Amino acid sequence: MALSVIKKTNIGEQVYHQMKNQILNGEWKPGDKIPSENQLMALFGVSRGTVRQAVQKLGGEGLISTRHGEGSFVQTTGLDSYFQTSIPLFSIGEEEMGKIFEFREMFESGVAEMAALKATDEQIRRLEENVRRMKQQVGTLTQFVHTDLDFHMLVSECTQNTLVIQIYNSYEGLLEPSILNMTKVIGGGNGMKYHALILDAIRKHDPEEARAVMREHMDDNMRRFREMIHINEERKQNLEAVP
Repeated sequence: MALSVIKKTNIGEQVYHQMKNQILNGEWKPGDKIPSENQLMALFGVSRGTVRQAVQKLGGEGLISTRHGEGSFVQTTGLDSYFQTSIPLFSIGEEEMGKIFEFREMFESGVAEMAALKATDEQIRRLEENVRRMKQQVGTLTQFVHTDLDFHMLVSECTQNTLVIQIYNSYEGLLEPSILNMTKVIGGGNGMKYHALILDAIRKHDPEEARAVMREHMDDNMRRFREMIHINEERKQNLEAVP
């Protein structure tokens, strides 16, 4: 591959990237008012036009909103804004987790059913390899979660339906923090158990069993998550009650 001259990033892009990183790294949290134009000009040592250019670009991405006479604020993150903006979900509460699992139960149980009908031998082999990797990675949270995500992506590919695959791709970024939170709370054993059962149903080309097991997987995860939330709330209340 031919080498090319390195292009210097212009000042406006540098300001934009630094401000964006403040948001993505959580230094500027959802709902926070960001520094004023004058403060940003002083912080960066740049002109007002440069600051406005960066603010407008962040606004266009849905990362901040500007209110006339009040200033600019970091956009609130949540399920209602996930598909309209480029804002990542920094944290997911119990209510939003419930909505995610409701959707996954409806969508992925049907996907598993279709996958069992249409999966090829090669796709089943890839699912088997994925389950083997999960067992090896159970002690490494990040790798385990990525492999968990890959399993569900592979199941969607088994449907041979381009639209199903595109829909899964569109909300994969939403699934990662939810699966990460889930695994932190209940551990990886539950995921491995159900993935093995789903794999077995797909291997047997049994659509009814695949659908039922995927639904049970989603229901069981949500039940366990709510139980742990309840336990943590009780612990917090008990600690607050100690004089």
